[in-house]
Amino acid sequence: MNRQNFPARLVTAVSLGAASLGGGLLGLAGPAGAATAPAPTSPAASAAPGPAATAASTPGYWVLDSSGTVTAGGAPPFGSSGPATTDSSRAVALAATPDGGGYWVARADATVTAAGDASVQSPPPPAALNAPVVGMTSSPDGKGYWLVAGDGGIFTFGDAQFYGSTGAIRLNKPVIGMAATADGKGYWLLASDGGIFSFGDAQFYGSAGGLGLHHPAVGMAVTPDGHGYWLVTTAGQVFAYGDAGRYGDALSGPPLASPAVGIAATSDGAGYWLATASGRVLGFGDATLGLATATATATAAPADTGMGTAAPTAASVATAVSVADPVVAVAAPGPPPMAARAVVYALAQVGKPYVYGGTGPDGFDCSGLVMEAYASAGVTLPRVAQDQYDFGPQLAAGTPLQPGDIVFFGTPTAITHDGIYIGNGMMVDAPHTGADVRVESYLWSDFAGATRPAGDN
Repeated sequence: MNRQNFPARLVTAVSLGAASLGGGLLGLAGPAGAATAPAPTSPAASAAPGPAATAASTPGYWVLDSSGTVTAGGAPPFGSSGPATTDSSRAVALAATPDGGGYWVARADATVTAAGDASVQSPPPPAALNAPVVGMTSSPDGKGYWLVAGDGGIFTFGDAQFYGSTGAIRLNKPVIGMAATADGKGYWLLASDGGIFSFGDAQFYGSAGGLGLHHPAVGMAVTPDGHGYWLVTTAGQVFAYGDAGRYGDALSGPPLASPAVGIAATSDGAGYWLATASGRVLGFGDATLGLATATATATAAPADTGMGTAAPTAASVATAVSVADPVVAVAAPGPPPMAARAVVYALAQVGKPYVYGGTGPDGFDCSGLVMEAYASAGVTLPRVAQDQYDFGPQLAAGTPLQPGDIVFFGTPTAITHDGIYIGNGMMVDAPHTGADVRVESYLWSDFAGATRPAGDN
């Protein structure tokens, strides 16, 4: 593993070779994206959900303090790494394995420790750094990870690939974190002024780089389908871009007693947790803390700020974990890896025509799209929707949906349609002759149930 630098691919009219620049580079700002999920488009859509139409998060999260201690909040505990002995060995970042069965802790000197089903990947960390490590993110299969330094230098381990960095670019403000795309073929870097840098297949959906933030950005989280992201500042202010819904932030309540340090999304993207340096954690949307169940209600955001137009809602739930040292990061498990790969495949087909009997690559019918999406993840499903429903495993009524679950319509013995749930109440499906593969609400009046063929893998 060598430290690698390459120009960033961002969004403005200024170009540098094959790269374009924006976000936090020299104070330039790219265009901000909308911050709400698309409205339902199906003619069969209904306000009344079907028998198992609750979409909720994977419960629980972990917080990391600067000594390397990890504290579980509803998530299973897997232990902690040894205490920091010098400032250069202080813990700075936490990343969960995709299945939520473990996590990694990264330190400022690029050393990494693992707990649960996480494993330290080769090569060994570099002997010397130009700038301390500040962030970390996992590859989708949990067999690799990236580290990012404050100058934007990227370090790759395991199956994580290098797609570029800001290490050779003069930054207006330092990089403070990163997040990977759903397929692991790209990533975003976040600067403390709210600027976003995108690499590989990561798309630029907006940034706060030109807003003149009164408080620095400290963390980001990505939606399950990778088509949006959230940013959070030390004041607990949340910005949402792309298909990320905005469920509230700390500005709706009394000022935080200690600064926010990070944000972690729920597995379905319909909520998030904010953590503060003192160990206080606030849940928004469907993020729960073992104290209450929250209702996910996103507010729309104007295209120039990433902020909701309605008054932001207060934290749905809040609690505190006991920590001896300042909290520096928060993490939560995402969708299961196989399910995530099925979602990525299905979303890549959006815009292709409905073709009766179609299984791609140029067109699909509903069950053909579902079958091929799961085939891309290594799961063999039957060809037709009824057989796919019977294949199971079927979810009991009221089971919270996860991205990658297959949603069915009709009746259990006469299935007429299916699609793949992607989070935030939405599915991707091939609707009918004359329509294209699209993203729309799954809350149809004839919703019949859901299956989870990927299980928890």
